[in-house]
Order: sequence, then structure tokens, then C-alpha cells
Amino acid sequence: MIGSGLKKLAKELGMQVGSGVAYGNVRGYNTTFCEGSGWKRIDIATQFTDPEQRNGLQAEINAADLQRQYRVQELIIHPKTISVVFLDNPGTMKKLRAFIDWFYPLLGQHGAAKANICPECGAQMTTEAWYLIDGVAYCMHEACAGRVQAQLDQNEQQRQEEDTGSYAQGFVGALLGAALGAVVWALVLMWGYVASIVGLLIGWLANKGYNLFKGKQGKGKVAILIVVIILGVLVGTLAADAITLAQMIDSGELLDLTYGDIPSTILFMLAVDNEYLTATLSNMAMGLLFAGLGVYALLRKAGQEVSGVKMKKLN
Repeated sequence: MIGSGLKKLAKELGMQVGSGVAYGNVRGYNTTFCEGSGWKRIDIATQFTDPEQRNGLQAEINAADLQRQYRVQELIIHPKTISVVFLDNPGTMKKLRAFIDWFYPLLGQHGAAKANICPECGAQMTTEAWYLIDGVAYCMHEACAGRVQAQLDQNEQQRQEEDTGSYAQGFVGALLGAALGAVVWALVLMWGYVASIVGLLIGWLANKGYNLFKGKQGKGKVAILIVVIILGVLVGTLAADAITLAQMIDSGELLDLTYGDIPSTILFMLAVDNEYLTATLSNMAMGLLFAGLGVYALLRKAGQEVSGVKMKKLN
């Protein structure tokens, strides 16, 4: 997606906006703007025919304090793109503009391919044909775009053929991972905190468990992760109360109860104590909210991984 700040800058630079990104020729280089929660990104579609020129640009990058000067969290020179991620805080647009003023002239000094060069075949472009590939806009020949699409289709078919996992195995692994996260959630809740980082931990463990148990890398993976993450939060919330009751039994405060009575005691309290029920539901709702904030990016990434690389014509 793209917000008002990047849209305004895109308009100033003569870029187009569509499919959640801004794209166009920025100072001689094909560029994509996009953003998400807490970050903004610039992708420059370019490459280097001479490795020494690429190394020279990398040396300039290494010599600068990009985080302090421009709030750059990550800058990676890929074979066909340069990806720059900015920390998105108030004032980031000013830093982003300053980065463009500093960085784009360096591209020319180090021989980066210009906007009129097709990123696929390396020949000059005579007409504009823009394609969005995995969130980055490229300007290329239509024939070259056809070859790229054919290769992507072949790669996806091969990936599906090699994926021998099952959703059942993945569910078991994800459930075990979420269970471990639920224990941490319960302990944190006992200390009086609810944190999105713990929700992220549940999601990360669930995803790790899914992959370790060789779950199928299909669209059902995201649904499974969502279900087990919700279960992890709910179980973790109840487990916090279970631990509290176990401590009270151990200390002698609840003489009539044993550890085996804990599950039925919690169910009884939920049924007859409206105050306890309200507090528990409130903790669960808050937990789900914070977990959602924590795992959104993880689930989005998982969804992109199982859906494969997408290609779309922009104009």
C-alpha cells in the first residue's frame, strides 16, 4: 500500500500510482515506492554489467551512516534491483527525500543501468510497458515479460510438485509450536502484561512447527496458522489462571482442591462468576488484539510464500 506522503512525492516526481504502489522514472531510474506498518521502501530496478562498479557503489554505501542520516534500516543490492527500507516515523519523508538526493547521483557515477534499459534482456526500450513482479515495478519489452511469466509459471509448478507435505502434519507441528508460545503468554499475563511481542512469538513458533513437521506449503497454511495462534492466545490466557490456582493449592490456600481439579474449577467459575467471565473474555480480546498486531507481518509473509511470485501488467 501507499500513503499520502509517498503519493505526494510520487506526484511531484511524475510517477504513477496503482496496485498499491507508486512507480515511474525517478531521475533516470525506474523506481517503486511502497509502505507498510512502520516502514517505507524504495525499489530501484537496475543492474550492473561491471562487478567493480557494483563494488564501488557498495563501498560508498558502507562508508555512510545510513541509519542516522536517512533512517535506512536495510539496503540490499540484488541482481536486478536495489531495495531500501526506511523506518517510518514522523519526519521520515524528509529523510527519504534527502536520501534520493544523495543516492541517485551515485547510481550514475557507478554505471547502474538506466530506465531505458530492459532489465530482462539488457537492450534499450522504445516503448513503456510496466509490470509489477513481487511488489516491484519493472519496465520491459512485452516479449521479455512473456518469458518472465513463463519462467514464473514453471517455477511455481515445480514448487508444487516438490511439495510433498500435508496439512495434517503441519497442523500438528503448528499446534505444538503455539502451545509452547501459550506457556510464555501465560507467564507474561501472570506478571500483569499483554505484549504484541509474545503474540509474535506464538506465531513464529507455530510457523516453525508447521515447517518442521513438513506441512504443505499451500494456501491452507495461513488458515491453519491463524487458527492455532488464536488457540495459543486463548489457552495461554486460561493457563495463567491455572498456574495461579496451582500456586494457591501448593501454598495451602485452597485445601479442598487438587491439581486435577483445576480444569473443572476454571470451567465452573466461567459458568457461575460473571465478573470472572468478563475479566477472562477481556484478557482474551486484548490478547488477540496484541497477537494480531504482532503476527500480521508474519502471516502476510507466509501468505506470499505459499502463493508464489505474482506478475501483473500495470499499463
